[in-house]
Amino acid sequence: MKPATAPSNSKYEKKAFHDDSFPILRTIKYSGNKLRILPTIVWIARQVMKNGSTILDLMAGTHCVGYALKQQYRICANDIQEYSFVIGKAFIENGGYAVNKDLAEKELLRNIRKNERNAEFNLFQKTYANTYFTTSQCMEIDNIRAAIEAVPTPRRELYLTALMSTMCYTSNTTGHFAEYLNKPASSPKSVQELFFQKCENLSVASNSYANTVFNLDYKEFLSGTEQELVEIVGGSDLIYIDPPYSSAQYSRFYHILETLVKYDYPSVEFKGRYRCDRHFSDFCRKSMAQSELDNVLRRCGEINKGFVLLSYVDSSSSLIPKENFEEIVHNHFSHATNALTWQVSHSKLGNGSSKRVTEYLMLATNSKQGKIIVDKLNNHYSAPA
Repeated sequence: MKPATAPSNSKYEKKAFHDDSFPILRTIKYSGNKLRILPTIVWIARQVMKNGSTILDLMAGTHCVGYALKQQYRICANDIQEYSFVIGKAFIENGGYAVNKDLAEKELLRNIRKNERNAEFNLFQKTYANTYFTTSQCMEIDNIRAAIEAVPTPRRELYLTALMSTMCYTSNTTGHFAEYLNKPASSPKSVQELFFQKCENLSVASNSYANTVFNLDYKEFLSGTEQELVEIVGGSDLIYIDPPYSSAQYSRFYHILETLVKYDYPSVEFKGRYRCDRHFSDFCRKSMAQSELDNVLRRCGEINKGFVLLSYVDSSSSLIPKENFEEIVHNHFSHATNALTWQVSHSKLGNGSSKRVTEYLMLATNSKQGKIIVDKLNNHYSAPA
């Protein structure tokens, strides 16, 4: 994946967007990804930190933010979902090891054919045939997954990410896995064919520093019980927080990818065949979302002496109004920027429509030295274009 610059949709575009390039990571179809505002996130990080500083991406998702910054900073990234952990191992911890189609075929085809004969790996055939995928597609997924199991890190994680991406583009869905379409495609795509295409020139931006990826509940980072985690939170120069904003549980949207990487033959329920053990975030509960954000920012304000960059979305489905999350930020930090605002279109993932939403960024700190940067950013964005 080659470094590139992404367009900005900010109303401050002329002042916020710089010509500096940064690597862009596109892996799975993901609701609420930050690619549209990534140029400004990168620009703010460069105002706040020197090269070699540490960033904690507390709820990393697809890791596009950490990936954009990994060549300048040390990245500590975390997400409770194991599919996110795999993407992080492949693209954040991995310092540049790449694969290609020829290597993938040489390394995987023999074991793919072996599983075709003995079907030792058959989870998708048993659980999801003729739902999100056809029976033949499920067989292809099982065969590739069996072959990947024998591959060492980081190639294992690169292949798993390529397979996750492939599944997003071959599934009988609108783009995520909350539900499948009742009428399957007349000519379903070959999972194996597209998988090997995605392995072609699967490169990774190099690391300048030793990055670390975690697979934990963010509450573990903030609980203060694990010394290693306390040191990361306290020692990070910037903590990036991008919490869920609606009642849509990400574990429902991406349960298929979680099952692919775990491959643990889970108990499933309902028509969507969701994992019975899937994670539920308090950020997605209307009665708890505000108190959850309050708890997270309170702990960050207590432990961290650097900066916190909060990302949030205001739309018809948002659980925390703009004025409320601004108030929460100011309750726990002495200095904070105004909410930087973007009007963007969020795709409804495949059904041909989109909705307009407002995305926000707020930079906050309790540091007296940090106040200078906060004031500078406020002046930068409030000055006439």
